[in-house]
Amino acid sequence: MKKLFTLNAIILSLLLLSSISSSAQIVEPNMQDTVKKVHPTGVNTVFIDSAKVDSANAEQSGEKAQSVYLEIGGPGLALTANYDARFGHRRNGLGYRVGAGYFATDGNNVFSVPLQLNYLFGKGKSLIEIGGGTTFLNSHGNSNGKHFIFDRITGFVGTGTIGYRYQPQEKGINLRIGFVPIFYDEGIIAAGGISVGYNFK
Repeated sequence: MKKLFTLNAIILSLLLLSSISSSAQIVEPNMQDTVKKVHPTGVNTVFIDSAKVDSANAEQSGEKAQSVYLEIGGPGLALTANYDARFGHRRNGLGYRVGAGYFATDGNNVFSVPLQLNYLFGKGKSLIEIGGGTTFLNSHGNSNGKHFIFDRITGFVGTGTIGYRYQPQEKGINLRIGFVPIFYDEGIIAAGGISVGYNFK
C-alpha cells in the first residue's frame, strides 16, 4: 500500500511539473487534442488542447509584435511611413510608434514626425488601439491651394488615437483605421487615419 501511495505521489508530482512547464512554454502546433485517459494506477492524465493553449500563448509568444506601415492622415497629417512595436515580448499591451511623412500639393507642403505611446486591448487578430503623443510639424502654405491649405507652422501638436487594428498573430498584412484628434493652440481638429502594412517578428 505504501509503495502504491508513493508511486501515485511521484506520478502526480511529475504531472504537476509537466503542467507548469507546458504553461510556461509555447506549445508546438502538432500537439494532440484534449484527451482524458485513466492511468492504470488510478491517476487521471489530461492532454491539453493545443488550439486553446496556442491561442493563449500567442499573446505572449516570447517575441514582441513589430510592424511597418504606410498611413494616410492620422497623427502625421500626411502620408507617413511608420514603425510600431510592443515594449514587452507580447502581441498586445503597451507599445509605441514613430514615423516620418511628407505631403505637397498646390503650393502647400507639410513635413511631419509623429510619435505616440499606444496600448492594444484584446486577443487574437482584432485589437482596439488607444494612443496619445505628439507630432513635430514643419508646414508652409498659401491661400491659392485648391485641395489643402496649410498654415505656416514649425513646432509640436498633441495627438490622440482611438481605433481598430487587424494584426495577424504571425507574419502578414496588418490594417488600421481610427479617429485622431489633433490638439493645438487654437483648438482641436477632428481627423482620422487609415493604414496598411506588414507585421513581422
